[in-house]
Amino acid sequence: MPPNTSIINDAMSELGHTFEPKSNIESITRSIAYYGLDQVDPVKHAQLVDAAVEAAHEIMTLMGPGLFNGDAAVKALLENSHVKKMLFVVSRLPVFSDEMAVTFKEDLIVLGMLKQIKYFHALPMSSFAIALARLSEARLGGGTTGKPYNAFVDIVIASPNSKERLDALCENGLNLNEKIRAEYKNNADHLEQADPHAVYPTSIFRQCNGNTCATPDASIIEAVMSTSITTTIRIEHGVLNPENRLLYHVYKPLGRAVAIIDSKVEKYFGADLDHYFSTNGIDLQKLVYGGDEADKDIDNVEKILVDLKSSGVARNEPVLVVGGGVIADIGGFACALYHRNTPYVMLCTSIVSGIDAGPSPRTCCDGYGYKNLYGAYHPPVLTLTDRQFFRTLHPGWLRHGIAEIIKMACVKDYSLFCLLEDVGIKLVTDKFGVMGDETDPELARKCDLIIGKAMEGYVRSEYGNLWETHQCRPHAFGHTWSPGYELPAGMLHGHAVATCMGYGAYLSYLEGWISKDEMDRVHNLISKMELSLWHPIMDDIDLIYSSQVKIVDKRGGSLCAPVPKTLGQCGYIQHLSKERLTQTMAEYKAICGTFPRGGIGVEVHCHEVGLKDPSIVAKKHVRVADHVNIPVSQPFNETNGEGSYNEWIEKAQSKRAGAHNERLGLDGDATRLTLTAEPPAFEADTIFKETVEDYATQLTTAASPDVARIASETSEESMFLPCMVGQLEGQFLKMFVQMAKSKTVLDIGTFTGYSALSFAEGLPADGSVLTIENDEKIAAVAKRCFDASAQASKIDLRVGSAPAIMEDLSSSGRKFDIVFIDADKDNYATYYKLAMDGGLLADDGCILADNSLCALVYEEGDIRRQRLHEFNMMVANDDRVEQTVLTVREGITVIRKKL
Repeated sequence: MPPNTSIINDAMSELGHTFEPKSNIESITRSIAYYGLDQVDPVKHAQLVDAAVEAAHEIMTLMGPGLFNGDAAVKALLENSHVKKMLFVVSRLPVFSDEMAVTFKEDLIVLGMLKQIKYFHALPMSSFAIALARLSEARLGGGTTGKPYNAFVDIVIASPNSKERLDALCENGLNLNEKIRAEYKNNADHLEQADPHAVYPTSIFRQCNGNTCATPDASIIEAVMSTSITTTIRIEHGVLNPENRLLYHVYKPLGRAVAIIDSKVEKYFGADLDHYFSTNGIDLQKLVYGGDEADKDIDNVEKILVDLKSSGVARNEPVLVVGGGVIADIGGFACALYHRNTPYVMLCTSIVSGIDAGPSPRTCCDGYGYKNLYGAYHPPVLTLTDRQFFRTLHPGWLRHGIAEIIKMACVKDYSLFCLLEDVGIKLVTDKFGVMGDETDPELARKCDLIIGKAMEGYVRSEYGNLWETHQCRPHAFGHTWSPGYELPAGMLHGHAVATCMGYGAYLSYLEGWISKDEMDRVHNLISKMELSLWHPIMDDIDLIYSSQVKIVDKRGGSLCAPVPKTLGQCGYIQHLSKERLTQTMAEYKAICGTFPRGGIGVEVHCHEVGLKDPSIVAKKHVRVADHVNIPVSQPFNETNGEGSYNEWIEKAQSKRAGAHNERLGLDGDATRLTLTAEPPAFEADTIFKETVEDYATQLTTAASPDVARIASETSEESMFLPCMVGQLEGQFLKMFVQMAKSKTVLDIGTFTGYSALSFAEGLPADGSVLTIENDEKIAAVAKRCFDASAQASKIDLRVGSAPAIMEDLSSSGRKFDIVFIDADKDNYATYYKLAMDGGLLADDGCILADNSLCALVYEEGDIRRQRLHEFNMMVANDDRVEQTVLTVREGITVIRKKL
């Protein structure tokens, strides 16, 4: 039914409007075109560039009178008809377009210089001279240093006008021919309408475009906006050799370089940086920051922003960022925020920055215990990777960086995968071929090829999806589940990625996308590079599933987990339920158990390679996802919403007091012990919280080199590491014998000797440990470690049946101040009776029974669970002793005869 226009007009007239039916409104939609650029003609424009280069070459190398003056040399170039024609034509071309790239793809330096020459009106005279010199050198051939034109560039830079914009000098400064001056002015006027980027750029490395359509009355507008960004990536040798002019070309025209530098890079290469810039007459202003994962937070990004402002960095002044992955991330992020985008040059000093974080547009920092929570898309304008920086890297840093190369090999480049298999661990041991005098040129060639192929695979994956507008991102392989546990575990990034890649390869195998042989090759490559396939934190399925939930949110509602789909190609897993995750993770753990060290890598954690531990901060936020729905008016606090700290203490203490009263029968129940003949149900498989355990361990005195050797030997022999008491309990045992002033210890269950050696270190010089091990192979490892230690004379290792040896000791009248029981759990009662009834325990001695709380954590049906519970009940009901159960590790029961 048509509208009643009289009624509508009466209503509209009160507002000063008159309604007009839609049919009477002009229906033609207006479309706005923003720019008017010429089309690229591959043949014509290539010839035009060649003609200009020939003419420029003659001028730039001419040694005649008058051209020793930089202004005169530039004037001659601008007035040359071939050069002038090229400048005008290139300034009107879409130099960032696919057509331009195809036309000059056979000479990428030429393409890069034409992208700069487009902006010649706005360039400083010195930058124009450098761009033209490099264009000519690339088109005509020559060395990487541009020596044929160095004299020309130097005299231009020496000019008082070197920093002046070329359009201003064309108008008034170079004394151009009047007609030619007018031509330059006309070209600038044309570009002001056709392409303002060319005359008034904010940055010569970015261009925007768009399309806007609107109805005639502008009641409906539809628009599309786009941004094009140009970047250059180079694998170089000797970047800081003063003869290398790559950084010179960027910073000499500016007269200075403001550099964001990793503190470790400053330590090792600070003098080289100073020498390079001072030799080339460039002022270097250093801004130095920590580059550990623990430094990758918003506070440090803010510090960089403040320092950039204090340094007066202009919006079009490329900042120099020097460092590894963390500095690449936070330095790039700061540049993205500063003036809303400030260009930067990335000088990569690590593997991670060299082939991943360095050229990446994804700049970021961590937050709330989660990787890369804050960030922006802001790639460097120039990325330089030089293997020479790798020579000072800790092997652990190199190793974890290799994970990013394995990533690209698995999903993007099979030939790279084969190269990695070929070179193997030499990448770590030879530090990518830079150790010594580089006497192996073939290794050096392969190392360059590995870096180059990894870089190419990365940018081919990344640069077509700059803003992550879709989630088919091969380079995210290994980054689906690991972001949730990397920081809480304190892991190096590469090890976390490797665990996730190993799991992803297993999922791909289950999907039928790769064969078992291909899966094994992925797992073997990760393991042979000494990276981690597994980490104990991966037992926490809730944590991993929480990470999956977060990653789905981050990926716009899609899991889209990249995995290999045949080696060298990528597929995506979209659905993985928690039940499926639980099942497949358990299956994957079993696979990892067949690898050396149970699938755990070498130097897995940040603190193991001298870096700050990020887990200390991260673990405060590890469960933050559990609280994301709390209203803003009710902020979450670490007392779980139970009011003030004092109120929490009052409630907690009341709860503890209640439990204490019940235990002692003070609530009217006189029963001393309420436990039954069966151990109570207990769903968890450990009694300790990993955060607490890790926190306590880090605050505990570290093991001595002798004790640490036992851990290494146990790992190298592929023996079951959890059988060792470990650092926290080892230090407890050492201090216990010291405080008890003990002199003799009976250690039942040597394993590889961690507890025996810990006891020995706590004993006086005339003290002794008699330790018993039933397995000859294991005992041989312990013997080797004991003999190599400073405590060898204190330790008496006996091999054989513990009950038989204990009976012999009893018969000979031996007594011990401490009896430590840590052998087969179903015989604890036997060992206890031999110590108590056989007279082995001194009158004022103590029995320490390890793993006593495994009565809770062993699975139902496991006979050891029942036997330990029976032992615990026997001790609790023994009126001859008093005891306490400590919740150290898996429980230590301290038992002492009553006085």
